[in-house]
Amino acid sequence: MMIFEILTVVLIGALAAAAVAAIYIGLLNWMGAAFVVRCATCHHLTLSSTTASRESCVHCRHPALLHPIYAMHHQPAVRVVRDGLRY
Repeated sequence: MMIFEILTVVLIGALAAAAVAAIYIGLLNWMGAAFVVRCATCHHLTLSSTTASRESCVHCRHPALLHPIYAMHHQPAVRVVRDGLRY
């Protein structure tokens, strides 16, 4: 039973850290220091210091690092072309 309690505390800590990071990114966006934009190559959401789209993002430069199982099965990089923002 002790392992479940430890895993629960770790999960709560990870979720709290992610929520705090999202709050700080939102505040930086609100102040104009960081903007959430679409990558021009793959259309993933990424951070930028300007409101213009970035030419490439971490997903483009390091696909095997962020999605290793997907990259193993899709050797030629599959890019999402028509993925506009939907509000």
